[in-house]
Amino acid sequence: MTRIVSIELPGADEAMALAQLTKRIGYDDCERLSDRHDGGAECHAILASIDKLRRALCEAGFAPR
Repeated sequence: MTRIVSIELPGADEAMALAQLTKRIGYDDCERLSDRHDGGAECHAILASIDKLRRALCEAGFAPR
C-alpha cells in the first residue's frame, strides 16, 4: 500500500539540511538504528525510504552537493 506523506518546512535552510542528511546517512547508521532481530528488513526499509526522501527533495530543488 502506497502512503503519501507531505511535510511543510519553514525555510530553505531546513530543507537543505534534510537533503544533506539523506546524503550522509549510510548503511551502517541504518543498521545500528534498526531492529537487529528481523534479518535486516527494517534496515533495508529505512534505506529505501531515505532514498525516496532524497529524490523528493532533489525534485523540489534541494539537491545535496
